Amino acid sequence: MKPPVLLTYNLHGDRAAKIRLVAMRFRIRVRGVLAAEYDRPVGELADTAPGGSWEGEAFSDEMLVMAHFPAPLLQAFLQGMRRAGVRPVALKAVLTPTNAAWDSNALHAELCKEREAISAGSASVHTFAQEDS
Repeated sequence: MKPPVLLTYNLHGDRAAKIRLVAMRFRIRVRGVLAAEYDRPVGELADTAPGGSWEGEAFSDEMLVMAHFPAPLLQAFLQGMRRAGVRPVALKAVLTPTNAAWDSNALHAELCKEREAISAGSASVHTFAQEDS
């Protein structure tokens, strides 16, 4: 099994330091994603070193992607963030076979749609195509 990695987007200062500290307690590697990398697949970002040259428009929302987290670790990490007094990050995702192929902007757009649907009290909205069996 691959080691757990926390991809972070647009986290700065004390907030970023608190999240990094909680992650370290659980032996989770933290990797800040640079705007120049937003065109790379999220699954690739979780498994490679920083680097990229994309120059498109970047989003400014904070976002977390939890890659290679077993379910108990995911629950413990989120609980650890609450206990540490870390204000929740609104856009969070677990790396899946589906979203691993998406770039950061596509994942961000999908999470924003989900957040809007939840705010409106709607059922979950998914825009990705179902794979043929």
